[in-house]
Amino acid sequence: MKVDDKLLRRSLNAAIDLSVIKKEGYKDKTRNFDESIDLIINVKDVNLNDPKQRIDKELILPNNLITSDTPNVCVVASDEILLEAKNLGLDTLENDDLVKLNNEEKKSKKKFVKKYDFFIVEDKMMPNIARYLARFLGPLGKMPKPFPSGYGIVSNPEDLKVAVERYLKTIRVQLKKQPIIQVKVGKKSMDKQKVFENVKTVVNYVADQMPHKYNNLKSMYLKTTMGKPVKVDEEFLESTEV
Repeated sequence: MKVDDKLLRRSLNAAIDLSVIKKEGYKDKTRNFDESIDLIINVKDVNLNDPKQRIDKELILPNNLITSDTPNVCVVASDEILLEAKNLGLDTLENDDLVKLNNEEKKSKKKFVKKYDFFIVEDKMMPNIARYLARFLGPLGKMPKPFPSGYGIVSNPEDLKVAVERYLKTIRVQLKKQPIIQVKVGKKSMDKQKVFENVKTVVNYVADQMPHKYNNLKSMYLKTTMGKPVKVDEEFLESTEV
């Protein structure tokens, strides 16, 4: 499908407008939390049985997605890196914690892994991660990867700081079993231009991974957490009262 900047901007504006609760005779209301903005891309003519046509990538966007000071990560480390992680207010695991976690029920380990968006691991502790958690992290695409394919393995406190800064603007783009990609591209509180730049980055990246580029993009939608989905389409926008 053709991806036009003007159409993308109009669709983004419409998605934000439709997140407002409107009821005749009452004042417009906004929800009492900062809604996320999601981009949904449906792809076509892609063979997901071919590993080369699947996507599992940590993608750094131009602008921060996270409005808090820290992303939802768990740092597995020791010594100086562990201390730095605690100073940054991040959740941490030491080697003894890993051993204790390994002794817990499978259900508990799955729950723990799902709790975090990303895992940052000190390089020398990767063998233990592989031993204790790889079978739970792998299927979710959360296994830490070294640069340049990922940013989850660090070797010193400075690397940790850089990784945290990256994760403030990192998303995981996955195309595996179903021909659909859904990712967060911003928050309602963000400047619209910054959200737009994030959207464009994702669209261009996904198209670049496709065998026939933009021709493999079947349809796209933008929506807020609680809002109605807006199709990135001229006819749809014309029929939508916003």
